[in-house]
Amino acid sequence: MTSSLTWGLILALHLLCITYWVGGAIFCLQSRRTTRLLEAQQASTVLLQTYGRFLKALCHVVPLAVLTGIALIIHAGAYLPWPFHLMALCGVVMIGIFLSMLFGPLKAARRAIRPQPQLFTSLHRRAALMAIIGIIAIIAGALGGGA
Repeated sequence: MTSSLTWGLILALHLLCITYWVGGAIFCLQSRRTTRLLEAQQASTVLLQTYGRFLKALCHVVPLAVLTGIALIIHAGAYLPWPFHLMALCGVVMIGIFLSMLFGPLKAARRAIRPQPQLFTSLHRRAALMAIIGIIAIIAGALGGGA
């Protein structure tokens, strides 16, 4: 009984991490539409704060998602069905996108006195790619059916 409760909590924690990761990327994409109503300087400040806080939180969420994902794979045992391999691949790609956002355009935008719009365009494109790959990972997890 305790073992199933433990693994259920680990799965729940993993799902909460992924929910924040994918949902936060979608939220950042929506913030671009909202900031069109603001002046350029205000919009860049809002976008910089939005992406900065999202990626700072991901610095804690991503390692937790990786650790719980690895624990769940070890618990499931060998010979997992193909959707779980696809889900893991999507996770690795999303980690790469996250790191490229954190150390690429966000770092440049923070250092700039007046961040250029192309930095935010780069952040938006990467967030969109992250959201799409995250949705693919969620679908793959659903197709796996909890092997």
